[in-house]
Amino acid sequence: MYKVFVNEKVICFTNNEENCNQFEHKLVLHFFSKEYIPFLLLMLNGTGQTNVVFVVEDYDLAFEEFQQYFKIIKAAGGIVKNNNNQKLFIYRLEKWDLPKGKIEEGEEIKEAAIREIEEECGITDLTIQNQLQDTYHVYEFKGEIILKQTYWFDLTSNFIGELVPQLEEDITKVEWLTHSEIESKVLSNTYASIKELL
Repeated sequence: MYKVFVNEKVICFTNNEENCNQFEHKLVLHFFSKEYIPFLLLMLNGTGQTNVVFVVEDYDLAFEEFQQYFKIIKAAGGIVKNNNNQKLFIYRLEKWDLPKGKIEEGEEIKEAAIREIEEECGITDLTIQNQLQDTYHVYEFKGEIILKQTYWFDLTSNFIGELVPQLEEDITKVEWLTHSEIESKVLSNTYASIKELL
């Protein structure tokens, strides 16, 4: 299954009808065509709550065709846990987020994740434990429609110094948060793709 987030709504590609059950409001289609995409984006950018689920046998192929409509940007980041079982979050553009950023040309995905977390948070001593699910989201930038794929990792750090937000990336706060703080502060003010990952 692939889920692509458009604001708070989802375009889903799957070959299993049961995956539809996770969406309360949905339009289920059993055929995919690239010609649908402009209409889907208009619908998903509207005020309704409808998600779109494509239930097709070859959902990999359908998702591949879907991606051809967009400029693809690949990013990497992670969920970093410290010795106190707190997780690292950034506050950027009035929302809580996880540290991540674009993969540079020729850069390994894991290297990019570590570099971006270090740059955005002023942290060191990062160790990747395992890879998490990728997320996909669509947004518009300078008149171009972008599909961003983010590779996520589970990391640990023994860092105990001061966290430094990367102000030039509009990050105004970097904080270690407990499970209860994540539930009270983050989940009510973050992106749908981040909620899914958490």
